[in-house]
Amino acid sequence: MKRIVIVLLMSFVYTAKAQLGAPVYLQNFGQGIGTAVLPGPPLAAGLTSFTYSDQLCPPPGSYCLARRTNVNSCFNNEWIDIRRDDDYDMDFGNMMIVNSIASTTKKIVYADTVAASVCPGTTYRFGFATFNLDNPLEVCPNSVDLPIFHMNIMDRNGNIIRHAVTPQINYGPIAPPDQGYRLARYWMDFVVPAGVDKIQLSIELDPTLARCGDDFAFDRVFISAVGPSASIWYDNEPPTTFIKSLCYQENGSVPMSGIVGNYYSNTSYQWQQSIDSGLTWHDIPGATALQYSTVYTTPDSFMYRLSAGEATNITNPACRVISNVIRVNVDGPPVFTVQSNSPVCAGSPLQFKAEGAVSYTWTGPNGFYDNIAQPHIYFSSLRDSGVYRVEAISMGGCRGEDSVRVRIIGIDVDAGPDTVVCKGEPVPLFASAGARYEWSPATGLSSSFARQPIARPESSTFYTVTVTSADGCQDTAQVQIRVRNAVTLKAAIEGMSHLCITYDSASFEDKSNGVITKRWWDFGNGQTDTLAKPPMQYYSTYPGEPDRIVRLAVQDTAGCVDTAYHTLEVHDNCYIAVPSAFTPNGDGRNDLLGPTNAFKARDLTFTVYNRAGQKVFESRDYAQRWDGRVGGQEQGTGVFVWLLSYTDVLGKRILQRGTVLLIR
Repeated sequence: MKRIVIVLLMSFVYTAKAQLGAPVYLQNFGQGIGTAVLPGPPLAAGLTSFTYSDQLCPPPGSYCLARRTNVNSCFNNEWIDIRRDDDYDMDFGNMMIVNSIASTTKKIVYADTVAASVCPGTTYRFGFATFNLDNPLEVCPNSVDLPIFHMNIMDRNGNIIRHAVTPQINYGPIAPPDQGYRLARYWMDFVVPAGVDKIQLSIELDPTLARCGDDFAFDRVFISAVGPSASIWYDNEPPTTFIKSLCYQENGSVPMSGIVGNYYSNTSYQWQQSIDSGLTWHDIPGATALQYSTVYTTPDSFMYRLSAGEATNITNPACRVISNVIRVNVDGPPVFTVQSNSPVCAGSPLQFKAEGAVSYTWTGPNGFYDNIAQPHIYFSSLRDSGVYRVEAISMGGCRGEDSVRVRIIGIDVDAGPDTVVCKGEPVPLFASAGARYEWSPATGLSSSFARQPIARPESSTFYTVTVTSADGCQDTAQVQIRVRNAVTLKAAIEGMSHLCITYDSASFEDKSNGVITKRWWDFGNGQTDTLAKPPMQYYSTYPGEPDRIVRLAVQDTAGCVDTAYHTLEVHDNCYIAVPSAFTPNGDGRNDLLGPTNAFKARDLTFTVYNRAGQKVFESRDYAQRWDGRVGGQEQGTGVFVWLLSYTDVLGKRILQRGTVLLIR
């Protein structure tokens, strides 16, 4: 037979509208064990010309089977890291990882005989996936000798039916995509000649002389029939529905329909069913129309697809195309479990858990109701003890019932009503009786461990108290102290503190803290005012009269009110004088030297000098007086000179001087 060689440039992604049948041939190199990266077993003899290695970085001229390249890199980072194979329907699927060597002849990467019989005149697709493992920055950045593969389909005698050559398999990007590198897919279509029912396949590596063309990952060798598009769906359901569930007790049916595009000269149909999650498929006897329906009386899971082919070939599954897959789940009575975390202390979460069904309806004491799998009573109380019942419903609508009894122990804690206060105002807190108490946060509390602490929060605060009972159970309660104002309101008066008989004046100023909107003055002389700095106030007094009280009340934007009081001392004598002698002997009489009655003097300075003109004492506070000592040493009897300066109530600067006799 004459050999015909055809060179094709094949696309990475299949975009034609034709549909593929179930694989006539599929080699996916098996599946790894969990997340471990372990080499798989060798291929059967004769399938490849490379030698098997159990190393994840196989030596030159060999291959290994693994779900990814070595996580620790290979050959000093010469290889790009590939994290998974090409079969995205299989977890931890293996691929063939090849470390070839420079060669002047082709090398068989993979070759095999297809066991299934094919149909003459039928179009098939032959493909595989690969990736160039060489890192161009590490191996040979200037080389153009990249891997090229030859694809061959032959009859049983080795005569070539179709031959194709891939383009050069270039490097992947140096920086991997977010989901990691993916193998590129290459394929060619061929038509089985008349008289041929058995075929062979081979994929060969083109001769390569450079290291850049001999290291690659290889996966998913397949042959499938090519034909028209085919799809199926459930009747009276949205087209996005791929799983339908029902209860076996209903003896219900699920009608489904399909469509197959124009392609065959005489199209025949055959519905198929799988009851092992798609591992094996069987033709449904008599199901040869575009519609299918059956009555379900036994719990199980059924997968369906529609296959189609030429009427003359319909009995051979290898000659058909197949549709998408839909599933019917027939539920039996729901097998579910119900549990709780009982017994629990009052105040602790009471948790329920049901598993095995799709939806649940819970009922219980105190009107309890919920419809989720894991309901909670987040703060349980003693009255929550009792029997809780649950009705479970499967995806298909089958129902079942169960119950669980729970017991709540310990105490129920109450922390009293929420309170609104002004900032800085004390609030007594309260907790139910117990053995131990702990309040949090501790900020603003007089004690964190008292039953009734005093709170002065800076801002609105939720206080939580944990009370421990004598049996060790704990419960918590919460109370909110809401602070009305952000800035503390504190009334304060600045002003004169002394009055001299019989007629005197005094000035005052509001020095309160807070966002003040209103103020009320009462000066104790029958006068009131609302200004921050009210006018001078005048007082008529008489000897022996009690002190006068000035009151200021302020209010802020939050409506908080505070009051300050200021005392005006009434003095019978306000004449400022300095004694002519003093006796600092500690008898409590005339022990100190200083100006007397200087209640209303401002900017006062009192200085004492010895006879040598040395300063021995100085004070700017009339109440701070000299005790007759200099540097802690008592001065002897003698005459000292004093100077007194101050500003009087009229603003006049007064300067006085004189002498004083210190007597020991």
